[in-house]
Amino acid sequence: MPTLETRISTGRPERYLRQFCSHATAMGSGGSARMRMHGTGQAAHDEVRVRVEATGTAATVHLEPWGHCTLRAETGALLVRIDAAETTALQRLRDTITRDLERFGRGELTVRWLSVTDPDA
Repeated sequence: MPTLETRISTGRPERYLRQFCSHATAMGSGGSARMRMHGTGQAAHDEVRVRVEATGTAATVHLEPWGHCTLRAETGALLVRIDAAETTALQRLRDTITRDLERFGRGELTVRWLSVTDPDA
């Protein structure tokens, strides 16, 4: 399972975690539904289903069948991990998540992904 991780320095990690989860929920049209493409009412052509599980400082966003994104707010940083079903799905998730987080940060957030060679590490 291909995996990427990033540690994003920010003074407001909980805010960005909540915003990302809220956005993912809206894109999924309310929890467990087909993902909508940005700015349209059309379903994504890959029929991705979105489900969000979140607490105050941690969340998992399931984007089935592509994979899932795990977020954790720590003091001074937002930790994000993507576990994907395969390489093409990883690229789609990476591009979508990067675009959303950088847009939410309005220039404050820099996302630099690192490949995880041993996902169990």
